[in-house]
Amino acid sequence: MPETDNKTEQTEETEIEEPTPSLKVSFPWLMFFAAVFFDLIGLIPVVNFFSETLALMAFGFWQKIYAPKTNPLLTALVTLIADGLFLGLLPRNIATVVYAFIKKRAASLMKNKTPAAEIQESPA
Repeated sequence: MPETDNKTEQTEETEIEEPTPSLKVSFPWLMFFAAVFFDLIGLIPVVNFFSETLALMAFGFWQKIYAPKTNPLLTALVTLIADGLFLGLLPRNIATVVYAFIKKRAASLMKNKTPAAEIQESPA
């Protein structure tokens, strides 16, 4: 009889130790090409103010939907400061899309890890 108890304990332990299948996060190519478009339009001096304002709002809303753990206002502030320091030569909208992708992928990888506190020993 103790042998069956050991077998059930072993099967419970193996069920806990199996990793969950990872959710693959694909790169948002459509938003990347939209960011390239807005960055290229941003090179035109007169249109720059309106296009960058529209892009800032559009990518901020998209970023909040795509990767909810990111803060679009903080991202916009950091990209505006970096854009000012590098005299507008950096592709700000492309950086926003890549940053949101990295945050979403990191969140999905962390979601698949099981913390040690959640693993419980079976009662004997």
